[in-house]
Amino acid sequence: MSDQFIPVERIQHLIETEAFILFGVLLTISFLFYKIFLKKISEKRHANLQARFKIVFLYILITGALAGSYWIMHFQNLAPNLSSYVALLALFLGAVMVVKLAQIFIYIYLFLANMSVGVPRLIANIFTLLFSLVIISWIAAEVFEIQLAAVLATSAVFSLVLGLALQDTLGNLFSGVAFQFDRLFNIGDWIEIHLGQEKWTGQVQEINWRATTLMGFADELILIPNRMIAQSQFINFSHLQKPARLNQTFRFRFDVSTEVAKMALLEGLQNTPGILNDPAPRTLITEITDSWITIKIFYSLKDYGMRYRTGDEVITNILARIRHHGLSMAHPTMQLFES
Repeated sequence: MSDQFIPVERIQHLIETEAFILFGVLLTISFLFYKIFLKKISEKRHANLQARFKIVFLYILITGALAGSYWIMHFQNLAPNLSSYVALLALFLGAVMVVKLAQIFIYIYLFLANMSVGVPRLIANIFTLLFSLVIISWIAAEVFEIQLAAVLATSAVFSLVLGLALQDTLGNLFSGVAFQFDRLFNIGDWIEIHLGQEKWTGQVQEINWRATTLMGFADELILIPNRMIAQSQFINFSHLQKPARLNQTFRFRFDVSTEVAKMALLEGLQNTPGILNDPAPRTLITEITDSWITIKIFYSLKDYGMRYRTGDEVITNILARIRHHGLSMAHPTMQLFES
């Protein structure tokens, strides 16, 4: 690119000292807001924001140094050709700095609105993409007098090819956006997804523009495209209004007292951690035959991820209470007939 094609006059007012003072003030305000109102966020979120503050501060220093170098070269009339490229580089790095500064504000907003609930990066990524397109279009029109919107609108072939190429990507993107608006599940929720004969169960780790990441019971990572989730049925085991409800089945001899049996089952839950009192555990007789009575105990968990460990403790504690009350479990029976 020859320096004669660089519109330095249009760049100059964008890299003046006032602009960098404004960015420094905005960065300081956001940092003070973070220190005052976001003290209770997790260590991971602290590390995230602190790293972003450092990066933006570094961009301000580098871009300010480039802009200062340009103005010195401009007033001293030193290397005019080189100074044009310095001004252009300062403009591009300044645009990146503005986008990264805007990211800090969107993350502060998301963390403030969701202190304990996970924040999907999809929202921040979409904001970054849209804001970057706005900045690029504005620079192209303001500095280079190029109307990108008009160029893309008149290129029907390009739009068609791009739409076909991004069909799957856009489907995943819009499905992920729909998840955020509907709030069907959040980061940290345990969900079970059913699609045809396939079934996946795990804790939601991340929702990005392409897929949702789950962590399974065996610590395996499961990546499912957002569009597949939108087409499937799923159960949210971490819903606040309806926590995960589990049950265990016990079969007693027909001659035992059902009242004592139910009491023994409920007593077994009293010493089991992780069991919710609201909704309260309950027992139901679900089957009766000539040889046995089947009783199920239903209970809710604080953390669905502990279902297997809690289930083991529930069975162990209930068996101890059954032995304590001298109850007899049912045994398989076999009848023999002479021919």
